[in-house]
Amino acid sequence: MNHYESPQILRRNLRILGIDPGTTRCGWGVIDVTKKDGSVSYIAHGCIESDKLTSTQERLMTVYRNINNLIQDYKPDQVSLELLFMFNNQKTVMKISEARGVILLACGQNGLSNQTFEYTPMQVKLAVTGYGKSDKKQVVEEVKNAFPEATVSGSKKDGFDDAADALAVAMAHYHKYLEENMEQ
Repeated sequence: MNHYESPQILRRNLRILGIDPGTTRCGWGVIDVTKKDGSVSYIAHGCIESDKLTSTQERLMTVYRNINNLIQDYKPDQVSLELLFMFNNQKTVMKISEARGVILLACGQNGLSNQTFEYTPMQVKLAVTGYGKSDKKQVVEEVKNAFPEATVSGSKKDGFDDAADALAVAMAHYHKYLEENMEQ
């Protein structure tokens, strides 16, 4: 049994949409936790991309529309979103904050306000690799190991870099969900 499986029996199946926010590249990943044995399975992943040459408003609308579509298509029970961490570049902080805002709006409009959870990069890394200061390459490798059926090339160009982060955020929520169910 790897650390993505649990002998704990859950009360119900759970679908989690993980999101790594961004305006030009917004990663997403969907996983299911089974009621029978608490194991996790891969459903889908992708990257919402916007042209850097379009206006900020257009990029935000692209993220908003696509998140809405993902929620409607995959019908997640819960959403996990990476919290913003400090960058040296204040412009980057503002752009990601704006993307997080439209993502939270889409979640709220789809009835997921109380089912949206946020995790710091350190919490995500700790949950996925066991070490809160892991590098991006280690996180991607753990995601690939957890979900070998996910077709990935590992290259930033295909968007898997961002999708792997989103799957890692979903996995962090999976770990929290299992811990809370074990305590009950």
